[in-house]
Amino acid sequence: MHRLTIITLLFFGLAPCLQSQDYTGFTRINTETYRLYMAQEWDSLIPAGKAGLKQDIDYYYLRMRLGIAYYEKENYRKAANHFTTALELNQDDPLALEYLYFSRLFSGQLEQSRLVRKNFRGELSRKIPSPESKFIDGLGMEYLNSQGLNDDILNNLSDYFTGLPPGMQFITNSYSNIGISLTHSIAPGITLFHAFTSLTKKNIFYYNDGSYEFLMEDQQVKQRQYYFSPRFTTFSGFVFIPVFHLINVRYQTPIEISMGPGGTPLVIFGEGTFNDYVGGLGIRKGIGSFDLYLGNFYATLNDAEQFQNRVGLTWYPFGNLNMYAGSYLSSQYERANGEGVVRLVPELLFGLGVSGKIWIELNASAGDMTNYTERNGYIIYNSYSNIIEKKLLLSLTIPVSEKGSLLYFGGRWTADRSEFVPNDQSLDNITNSISYNTLSIYGGLSWKF
Repeated sequence: MHRLTIITLLFFGLAPCLQSQDYTGFTRINTETYRLYMAQEWDSLIPAGKAGLKQDIDYYYLRMRLGIAYYEKENYRKAANHFTTALELNQDDPLALEYLYFSRLFSGQLEQSRLVRKNFRGELSRKIPSPESKFIDGLGMEYLNSQGLNDDILNNLSDYFTGLPPGMQFITNSYSNIGISLTHSIAPGITLFHAFTSLTKKNIFYYNDGSYEFLMEDQQVKQRQYYFSPRFTTFSGFVFIPVFHLINVRYQTPIEISMGPGGTPLVIFGEGTFNDYVGGLGIRKGIGSFDLYLGNFYATLNDAEQFQNRVGLTWYPFGNLNMYAGSYLSSQYERANGEGVVRLVPELLFGLGVSGKIWIELNASAGDMTNYTERNGYIIYNSYSNIIEKKLLLSLTIPVSEKGSLLYFGGRWTADRSEFVPNDQSLDNITNSISYNTLSIYGGLSWKF
């Protein structure tokens, strides 16, 4: 942990701050907070300083003492609030700038710390030089493998697909996903994020056109995705995240069917293909110990339109990354075939740091996640006729370099439901609902140059 040298700039002085403030109250608060500051009694200094603020006693030295007290207690978010106010009272003060820079950095607000760094001058600029400009300053790689826990279905397929009218149904059997991402820092507060992912999937596929009927245990589906998101951060803590996500899907589909020996259909498969996309805007704002998130997205997935809103709040109770908890709510309006449906998906998040060496994160959500997007439009759940109803994710993150490189791995459990899609849309009472679970494991590396 970088510790700043406490210099005698925070001397015991009355300064011009006496104007328009009660002399007796000011003297008492100033004397007491200075004494506690010199004794490094941070737990006592904080309530004493807050008592002064409640009496409208507010000046540069008081803010600096409070900021340093919170900084020493590793509550970097509250420390940053006081250093920001100190800079408003004493513009471009190098000590306040240096403390604010590290407070932002240690609280995980990297882009805001870079914006603070832009204001460094003279000796401070030489002490903490500007990072070298790189075309690529971040590289990410991830692999995920998912297996449907559906052996009972595979061993008794005929029991699940009997007496159905013409139509089709899909059940996820297994899939794997490989992702590569790049991050570019264009300027302080402006970054570009690109990601390319390749998914290969196998489905249990039931087909019935009224004349021919067959079951296929390993229908091939390939999905290629490109995700692009510039991110704009302001000094005050707003982060604007526009996104564009293009999805190309290719899948095996019957193009010719004839009756073979013994009445078994002979099927010639071809390749079907279509493109979908997701676009939208996410906004994040740090407010004290909280991060507020708002997002609005539009998507065209599986011949339907989706309008999805997302609102959430993440709380950092200690003002750092050692513990956080969040709650989110997504509302989705989907329109297809002239009809609309509204879905709500609540989500909970909890994270815990262990000795600064490993972070554990637990994420849970429930609801009808049909054609659903999350992580600012980065992840989509668009399996046709397959619906995720519950999702539980556990991940571990380990820092591997001083520049912020991370190694992570985890597992995800989902409760899924497959539904029959009849050719005759008026037969909406025939769902042939089949429930099963899916287990996924994943791992990746996020490398900072």
